[in-house]
Amino acid sequence: MTKEPERPEASTAPTTEAEPAPAPGDQPPPRAFRRHLGVVISTVGLVYLAVALTIPTLPIQVTSQLHGSTSDVGWVMGSYAITAVLARPVFGALLIRIGARPIVAGGALVVALATLGYLAAPNVAILITCRLILGIGLGGVLAAATIWMVSLVPPSKQGWALGLVGTVNYLVLAVGAPIGEAMAEATRPTVVGLAAGIFPLLSLLLLFTVPDHRQPQEDRTEEHRSGPRTSATRAAVLPGVSLTMAAFGYAAVISFSAVALAHHGVADGALVVTAYAATMVVIRVAGARSPWNFTSPQGLIAIFLAEAVGIFLIGTSDSLLSAVVGGVLVGAGMSQVYPALGLLVMRSVDAQRKGQAVATYGAFMNIGISVGNFALGYVANTAGYSAMFVTATATILCGLVVAVLAATRREEG
Repeated sequence: MTKEPERPEASTAPTTEAEPAPAPGDQPPPRAFRRHLGVVISTVGLVYLAVALTIPTLPIQVTSQLHGSTSDVGWVMGSYAITAVLARPVFGALLIRIGARPIVAGGALVVALATLGYLAAPNVAILITCRLILGIGLGGVLAAATIWMVSLVPPSKQGWALGLVGTVNYLVLAVGAPIGEAMAEATRPTVVGLAAGIFPLLSLLLLFTVPDHRQPQEDRTEEHRSGPRTSATRAAVLPGVSLTMAAFGYAAVISFSAVALAHHGVADGALVVTAYAATMVVIRVAGARSPWNFTSPQGLIAIFLAEAVGIFLIGTSDSLLSAVVGGVLVGAGMSQVYPALGLLVMRSVDAQRKGQAVATYGAFMNIGISVGNFALGYVANTAGYSAMFVTATATILCGLVVAVLAATRREEG
């Protein structure tokens, strides 16, 4: 990439041209970064569409076509998260060696092939194998795309960029699942499987229209000498544990709010999920123009308390209105928990370790959702829904303590 000569008078300007010796693949000029960012966002959306479209059809395939049980449905639907969790740190470490684009492209290809493999699966075991392979590809896409998006925005918007992958996934999930169901009813589930396998391949056409993000060796060496020396794993542990605890709120809302409200005689409880997801998307999109920063202990207390109060409100609600307000509060808190803790991780490591650190940190979200669903389901089954929401609230407050500890250590460091 050809660089313009450096101009001393531009050294304080907020544009990327003002930065000394920008490296190939780093932030593009302001007039181009929106297009580059849009391509990466679209790529993630097309890849995740493979997951969203098949959500309504996979359970039917398991029970009707492959004669599996409801337990088999659970294994099929959740198995991909196992390999996604394991793959994210591995691909994060590879970012420094091969760059973001090869990982995203390879991940998209793996997701496409695994999704098309659903169509040929003769039994549940093979279908689960396809889902495990899909998780590897998806883990690579999420790990590399996250750090790629962060590299494309100014430092003041890196927190917003950290949440972009989640925002895209929410939007695609909200649109893709109903479309997949409608397609299956209008045609056949096979058509849905074909479409789901093709969309990630289309993303490859977009992916090679923008420069790759890859840090040159000479710049990496200098930044490694001058930046923080914390290891990627160590930087991710405290924020990651806090994120795992916060993810109990996600599990409580998505998996249990509607059924818990119905159990207490409140109809239309699914609106709580809608309120939660809509709040998440609105706040994260708004952050593009007004990037909030909740990385201080005080900021973390505010967003964790918003989530905890929201969960407690849902659990004690005897009306739909108060439950929806609770969903909004949980969405407001969770919308900022991931990027705020992620910024703590990024600021604790040098540029050489950022990819691996952020990828390792992101895996804690998947762990929290899985553990949260299992643990809260057990509590609800043994002690009731009210006790379940109290447990989720207490877990979030424990996450708050860990988050404040992580922020305090970061400030002292």
